[in-house]
Amino acid sequence: MSKKKVEPIILAIDTSCDDTAVSLVRGEIILVNIVASQVELHKQYGGVFPTVAKQAHRENIDPTVKLALKRAGLKMKDIAAVAVTVGPGLAPSLEVGINKAKDIAIEFKKPFISVNHIEGHLLSPLAKRNTITKNGDNKKKEKEVKKALKTKFPILGVVVSGGHTDFVLIKEYGKYERIGFSIDDAAGECLDKIGRMVYLGYPAGPVIEEFAKKGDENRFKFPLPMTQVKDYNMSFSGLKTFARNLVIKLKQEAIIEGKKGLDKQTVYDVCASAQKGVFRHILYKLEKVLEEEDVKEIWLGGGVAANVTLRKILRFKANQYGIKFRAPYTNKLCSDNAAMIGLVGAKKFERGEVIVKPGELEKIDRNPRWRIGNLI
Repeated sequence: MSKKKVEPIILAIDTSCDDTAVSLVRGEIILVNIVASQVELHKQYGGVFPTVAKQAHRENIDPTVKLALKRAGLKMKDIAAVAVTVGPGLAPSLEVGINKAKDIAIEFKKPFISVNHIEGHLLSPLAKRNTITKNGDNKKKEKEVKKALKTKFPILGVVVSGGHTDFVLIKEYGKYERIGFSIDDAAGECLDKIGRMVYLGYPAGPVIEEFAKKGDENRFKFPLPMTQVKDYNMSFSGLKTFARNLVIKLKQEAIIEGKKGLDKQTVYDVCASAQKGVFRHILYKLEKVLEEEDVKEIWLGGGVAANVTLRKILRFKANQYGIKFRAPYTNKLCSDNAAMIGLVGAKKFERGEVIVKPGELEKIDRNPRWRIGNLI
């Protein structure tokens, strides 16, 4: 009886924005996923300040790599390759992760793998928990394996985050076609900005989700953008403008009534109505895709994928069309992280899409606007 093939271990790094992330991945199994967050550093700016992010990455990258290896009980000799986000993202932040990955590749003679951050979000639903104990026993035995269904292509990847809102056809691993995207603000960015209008701080998106649970989503009717446009593209700037005008109007009414500002219930209702407006727009375009494209599954990824309401909406729609819906098994895989970069790295390593020659490695540079589906 032949022994089961052991997947190679990939060390993955992501410094695309404001989180320093390092992970160790074996195939689709996440061994370790470490994130050094910078949220507290950027709160005073109301958003990510690039030079501050770069400096924090420089301070965090070495300790985070060491911690990841320690937690996994591994050393560099156990690593098959190093994968790193090359783009898209903030150029100063990307530079730190890329340089660290290059140093590891050169010092320890490891293959180097360039990864697109959006591809990471696309494949994040593939991630599996590490259920293997130190003595090799599988905690869940074969139950989880039997539960998993075979992946069917093509898949519609839906990435909803603070920087991106994309519909991507996953024809097979490594072959992608972006068929729809936001032509202005991303969905998460729109929600963050609306949240700041009612003083929810930074990041406002998660707070909007919590407040929306207490609000009336039908109190304020947000418009449905781009209904006359036949393509799958989206636009959220109009929703942001509608929210700004609405909040100004509500504040003026509050002043006339002798109030100091908006009452709690009104803020809850604004959050609920805004969230419904944003998700309604995504769903409207999603339905167009499902009606016109041959899609076998829907995979949801990105920071806003952690939103329970969005998951319910997409899962319900997938069920209506008789197709499978997948999302990351934990919210930690929705926000920026290195585990999803490791998933992509493992697929690329299997296909031999690696760099081993020092001359080729030197040519690799950050690509802040790297579009999914395009060669680096």
